[in-house]
Amino acid sequence: MTVSPKVRLLALAGLVGAVALGAGVLLLSKHQSSSSAATPTIHPLYPHRHHHRTAHAGKPVVKRPVTTLHPAAKAKPRRVHRSAVVDGMPAALASSLASHEVVVVALYAPHSSVDQLATAEARAGAADAGAGFVSVNVLNERQSRALTRFLATVSSPNDRILDDPAVLVFQQPKTLFIRLSGFADRETVAQAAQNAAPLAAAGP
Repeated sequence: MTVSPKVRLLALAGLVGAVALGAGVLLLSKHQSSSSAATPTIHPLYPHRHHHRTAHAGKPVVKRPVTTLHPAAKAKPRRVHRSAVVDGMPAALASSLASHEVVVVALYAPHSSVDQLATAEARAGAADAGAGFVSVNVLNERQSRALTRFLATVSSPNDRILDDPAVLVFQQPKTLFIRLSGFADRETVAQAAQNAAPLAAAGP
Protein backbone atom coordinates (compact mmCIF):
# COMPACT_ATOMS: atom_id res chain seq x y z
CA MET A 1 0.00 0.00 0.00
CA THR A 2 1.46 3.25 -1.05
CA VAL A 3 1.35 6.22 1.47
CA SER A 4 0.97 9.61 -0.05
CA PRO A 5 3.48 12.38 0.77
CA LYS A 6 0.81 14.47 2.41
CA VAL A 7 -0.01 11.76 4.98
CA ARG A 8 3.67 11.28 5.72
CA LEU A 9 4.06 14.99 6.34
CA LEU A 10 1.14 15.06 8.77
CA ALA A 11 2.44 12.02 10.65
CA LEU A 12 5.87 13.56 10.95
CA ALA A 13 4.40 16.84 12.22
CA GLY A 14 2.35 14.94 14.85
CA LEU A 15 5.41 13.03 16.02
CA VAL A 16 7.41 16.23 16.36
CA GLY A 17 4.59 17.85 18.34
CA ALA A 18 4.37 14.88 20.69
CA VAL A 19 8.10 14.92 21.31
CA ALA A 20 8.03 18.66 21.97
CA LEU A 21 5.12 18.31 24.39
CA GLY A 22 6.87 15.55 26.31
CA ALA A 23 10.05 17.58 26.52
CA GLY A 24 8.10 20.57 27.84
CA VAL A 25 6.38 18.49 30.53
CA LEU A 26 9.74 17.04 31.60
CA LEU A 27 11.35 20.47 31.87
CA LEU A 28 8.42 21.85 33.85
CA SER A 29 8.57 19.03 36.39
CA LYS A 30 12.35 19.48 36.80
CA HIS A 31 11.89 23.21 37.29
CA GLN A 32 9.27 22.67 40.03
CA SER A 33 11.44 20.10 41.80
CA SER A 34 14.46 22.39 41.65
CA SER A 35 12.38 25.32 42.96
CA SER A 36 11.11 23.30 45.92
CA ALA A 37 14.63 22.03 46.63
CA ALA A 38 16.04 25.56 46.55
CA THR A 39 13.44 26.97 49.03
CA PRO A 40 15.32 27.60 52.40
CA THR A 41 13.96 26.35 55.70
CA ILE A 42 12.79 29.22 57.96
CA HIS A 43 13.72 28.84 61.63
CA PRO A 44 12.16 30.95 64.41
CA LEU A 45 14.25 33.78 65.79
CA TYR A 46 15.51 33.59 69.37
CA PRO A 47 14.74 29.92 70.02
CA HIS A 48 15.93 30.17 73.64
CA ARG A 49 13.50 32.91 74.54
CA HIS A 50 10.63 31.06 72.96
CA HIS A 51 11.53 27.97 74.93
CA HIS A 52 11.70 29.96 78.15
CA ARG A 53 8.22 31.39 77.64
CA THR A 54 6.81 27.99 76.80
CA ALA A 55 8.32 26.43 79.91
CA HIS A 56 6.74 29.00 82.23
CA ALA A 57 3.44 29.34 80.40
CA GLY A 58 1.79 26.52 82.33
CA LYS A 59 2.78 27.74 85.82
CA PRO A 60 0.02 29.53 87.78
CA VAL A 61 0.59 33.13 88.71
CA VAL A 62 0.81 33.50 92.49
CA LYS A 63 -0.51 36.83 93.71
CA ARG A 64 1.06 38.15 96.87
CA PRO A 65 -1.35 39.52 99.45
CA VAL A 66 -1.38 43.28 99.64
CA THR A 67 -0.60 44.52 103.13
CA THR A 68 -2.57 47.62 104.08
CA LEU A 69 -0.82 49.91 106.50
CA HIS A 70 -3.14 51.32 109.11
CA PRO A 71 -2.21 54.51 110.93
CA ALA A 72 -1.19 54.03 114.51
CA ALA A 73 -4.13 54.31 116.85
CA LYS A 74 -4.03 57.38 118.97
CA ALA A 75 -3.66 56.71 122.64
CA LYS A 76 -6.72 57.71 124.59
CA PRO A 77 -6.00 60.35 127.19
CA ARG A 78 -6.16 58.98 130.67
CA ARG A 79 -8.64 60.45 133.05
CA VAL A 80 -7.01 62.18 135.93
CA HIS A 81 -8.88 61.45 139.12
CA ARG A 82 -8.61 64.41 141.42
CA SER A 83 -8.18 63.64 145.08
CA ALA A 84 -11.36 64.06 147.12
CA VAL A 85 -9.35 65.13 150.17
CA VAL A 86 -6.69 67.85 150.34
CA ASP A 87 -4.93 68.59 153.63
CA GLY A 88 -7.58 66.60 155.49
CA MET A 89 -10.43 68.60 153.93
CA PRO A 90 -12.71 68.07 150.97
CA ALA A 91 -10.82 69.22 147.87
CA ALA A 92 -13.39 71.92 146.96
CA LEU A 93 -13.35 73.37 150.47
CA ALA A 94 -9.53 73.37 150.63
CA SER A 95 -9.33 75.12 147.27
CA SER A 96 -11.82 77.79 148.31
CA LEU A 97 -10.12 78.40 151.68
CA ALA A 98 -6.83 78.92 149.86
CA SER A 99 -8.24 82.09 148.29
CA HIS A 100 -10.90 83.20 150.82
CA GLU A 101 -10.69 83.95 154.52
CA VAL A 102 -14.24 82.66 154.97
CA VAL A 103 -16.07 79.95 153.03
CA VAL A 104 -19.79 79.13 153.16
CA VAL A 105 -20.68 75.45 152.60
CA ALA A 106 -24.29 74.58 151.72
CA LEU A 107 -25.47 71.00 152.39
CA TYR A 108 -28.27 69.85 150.08
CA ALA A 109 -30.03 66.81 148.70
CA PRO A 110 -30.88 66.74 144.98
CA HIS A 111 -34.51 66.79 143.81
CA SER A 112 -35.57 68.78 146.88
CA SER A 113 -37.14 72.14 146.18
CA VAL A 114 -36.46 73.37 149.73
CA ASP A 115 -32.79 72.42 149.49
CA GLN A 116 -32.47 74.14 146.14
CA LEU A 117 -33.92 77.33 147.59
CA ALA A 118 -31.69 77.12 150.67
CA THR A 119 -28.60 76.59 148.49
CA ALA A 120 -29.47 79.63 146.39
CA GLU A 121 -29.88 81.76 149.54
CA ALA A 122 -26.54 80.53 150.93
CA ARG A 123 -24.78 81.33 147.65
CA ALA A 124 -26.22 84.85 147.61
CA GLY A 125 -25.33 85.47 151.28
CA ALA A 126 -21.73 84.34 150.67
CA ALA A 127 -21.47 86.73 147.73
CA ASP A 128 -22.81 89.62 149.83
CA ALA A 129 -20.17 88.97 152.49
CA GLY A 130 -17.34 88.47 149.97
CA ALA A 131 -16.85 84.88 151.13
CA GLY A 132 -16.18 81.75 149.16
CA PHE A 133 -18.98 79.26 148.44
CA VAL A 134 -19.08 75.46 148.13
CA SER A 135 -22.12 73.20 147.79
CA VAL A 136 -22.01 69.57 148.94
CA ASN A 137 -24.48 66.90 147.86
CA VAL A 138 -25.07 64.79 150.98
CA LEU A 139 -26.17 61.84 148.80
CA ASN A 140 -22.90 61.87 146.87
CA GLU A 141 -20.70 59.37 148.70
CA ARG A 142 -17.44 60.84 147.42
CA GLN A 143 -18.32 64.36 148.62
CA SER A 144 -20.09 63.45 151.83
CA ARG A 145 -17.48 60.92 153.00
CA ALA A 146 -14.65 63.46 152.69
CA LEU A 147 -16.62 66.07 154.64
CA THR A 148 -17.71 63.55 157.30
CA ARG A 149 -14.10 62.55 157.97
CA PHE A 150 -13.10 66.19 158.25
CA LEU A 151 -15.95 67.06 160.65
CA ALA A 152 -15.06 64.08 162.84
CA THR A 153 -12.42 66.31 164.46
CA VAL A 154 -14.84 69.05 165.61
CA SER A 155 -15.81 69.20 169.24
CA SER A 156 -19.62 69.30 168.97
CA PRO A 157 -21.25 65.98 167.94
CA ASN A 158 -24.16 67.85 166.34
CA ASP A 159 -21.80 69.55 163.90
CA ARG A 160 -20.66 66.16 162.57
CA ILE A 161 -24.08 65.27 161.14
CA LEU A 162 -24.62 65.91 157.45
CA ASP A 163 -28.32 66.67 157.43
CA ASP A 164 -29.95 68.91 154.84
CA PRO A 165 -30.52 71.68 154.32
CA ALA A 166 -27.74 73.22 156.39
CA VAL A 167 -25.02 75.86 156.14
CA LEU A 168 -21.47 75.52 157.49
CA VAL A 169 -19.25 78.59 157.77
CA PHE A 170 -15.51 77.92 157.74
CA GLN A 171 -12.62 80.28 158.34
CA GLN A 172 -8.94 80.01 157.55
CA PRO A 173 -6.96 77.90 157.92
CA LYS A 174 -9.65 75.16 158.25
CA THR A 175 -11.83 75.92 161.25
CA LEU A 176 -15.60 75.44 161.48
CA PHE A 177 -16.95 78.75 162.79
CA ILE A 178 -20.69 78.10 162.93
CA ARG A 179 -23.35 75.70 161.70
CA LEU A 180 -26.80 76.87 160.63
CA SER A 181 -29.17 73.89 160.59
CA GLY A 182 -32.32 73.99 158.47
CA PHE A 183 -33.26 76.77 156.09
CA ALA A 184 -31.21 80.00 156.39
CA ASP A 185 -32.02 83.04 154.33
CA ARG A 186 -29.59 85.26 152.51
CA GLU A 187 -29.22 87.88 155.25
CA THR A 188 -28.54 85.28 157.94
CA VAL A 189 -25.82 83.59 155.91
CA ALA A 190 -24.20 86.92 155.04
CA GLN A 191 -24.17 88.00 158.69
CA ALA A 192 -22.59 84.71 159.80
CA ALA A 193 -19.88 85.02 157.15
CA GLN A 194 -19.14 88.61 158.16
CA ASN A 195 -18.87 87.60 161.81
CA ALA A 196 -16.34 84.93 160.91
CA ALA A 197 -14.15 87.29 158.88
CA PRO A 198 -12.64 89.35 161.75
CA LEU A 199 -11.88 86.14 163.68
CA ALA A 200 -10.25 84.66 160.63
CA ALA A 201 -8.02 87.73 160.26
CA ALA A 202 -7.02 87.61 163.96
CA GLY A 203 -6.48 83.85 163.88
CA PRO A 204 -8.29 81.09 165.85
